[in-house]
Amino acid sequence: MTVFKAYDIRGVYQEQIDEKFAYSLGKSIGKRYNTVLVGNDVRIGSKELVKPFIYGLMEEGVKVSYCGTISTPTIYFGTKDNYDLGVILTASHNPAKYTGFKMCDKNVIPISPTEELIKIFNEYELTEETKEKIKKMDLKDIVVDIKSKYMDFFLNRCNTSNKKIAVDFANGSTAIAEKEVLSKLLINGILINDFPDGTFPAHEPDTLKKECLMDIINTVKHNNCDMGVIFDGDGDRIGIIDEKGEVLQGDILTLLIAMELLKEKNEKLKIVYDLRCSKIVEEVINEYGGAPLKTRVGHYFIKKLMHEVDAEFAGELSNHFYFKEVGYVESPLLALNYILSAMEDMGKTLSELSKEYKKYFHSGEINFKVKDQQEILNKIENKYKNCKIEKIDGLSIYCDNWWFNVRLSNTEPLLRLNLEADSKELMNEKIEEVKGIIE
Repeated sequence: MTVFKAYDIRGVYQEQIDEKFAYSLGKSIGKRYNTVLVGNDVRIGSKELVKPFIYGLMEEGVKVSYCGTISTPTIYFGTKDNYDLGVILTASHNPAKYTGFKMCDKNVIPISPTEELIKIFNEYELTEETKEKIKKMDLKDIVVDIKSKYMDFFLNRCNTSNKKIAVDFANGSTAIAEKEVLSKLLINGILINDFPDGTFPAHEPDTLKKECLMDIINTVKHNNCDMGVIFDGDGDRIGIIDEKGEVLQGDILTLLIAMELLKEKNEKLKIVYDLRCSKIVEEVINEYGGAPLKTRVGHYFIKKLMHEVDAEFAGELSNHFYFKEVGYVESPLLALNYILSAMEDMGKTLSELSKEYKKYFHSGEINFKVKDQQEILNKIENKYKNCKIEKIDGLSIYCDNWWFNVRLSNTEPLLRLNLEADSKELMNEKIEEVKGIIE
């Protein structure tokens, strides 16, 4: 299976992505760009491969700056308007054995591996002599400090809070700059798994898997916290837990942030949301005077659309939150700032806020392993031909008091189903109905 995915390059360290691959990628990219900012997350593979990658770039005459171990939002922050290309070696929320590369251009628009990078990638021989030179290379000569500017920006931009907030850094790369920022902003913060460790000793650095959330849920309950926050491995995604230990879905968080932004700016801002989100998101954006725009899933498509239409904000069901203010890219720190504002503004707890907007019944994402994805999509389209059908991303079918989306995974051989209905009974009934067609 190729390591070139729709949004990034990702694979098992040594098995799929090794020193030779990193060196070859550096040389291939080096023919295209003049100035490149490079950073890495805390993974073993990312730290091992950063030197061969940089060496490959420099052999092609690229002026490289290295900003050390950092989060993905920090690399975006440093790249914007300053470098032709920003690259972070990361495998996001994957288990420890993975590594990879995520890239963006000067405008922080993602570079798509499947659309762009695979076409220019060539394999180069990595000789023993070159390996020795790579080993002896000292990255200190090209180090730049992006971290301080990033921290200053958020310390000046975000409000302090005296709410009792637990934060799980998942031993990822947010246990560096983001930890320093939140240590100052959260007066009653309780920080856990807050040292960087690429083996992820506490749990996988994933904000969506239930087993990865147990630490933060238990910390919130045990300490009677107002809320819990968890970052993924590279810090471009955030999870939020209410005071009862319940997980808030990305669409509820999207509408809370959108609401605050629309109140703050008081103008008809364009707000983007992904097509898996509950229809309550569109209703709330309209109610607060915004212009809702539905998009396909994935940061590559969302960022491009935000640039095209000049959107103020975008939210995804998978807890990626994008802000025009920082270059149309993810900013969990800004997201957290607006979620805290919503609680302050309305004088309500997170569970009260989310209950208010859980008007419909949403299945969450259900995955199916299937052989012929297209054949199943054809069957579904035929079965529901009397409903309203959209093809922004897979199939979205809108019937009287329920709707669903089925789309292909960009990273695995899966079909992903999201379904919502006006009642719980109808939701369960329709999940079984659609499952029957898929299976």
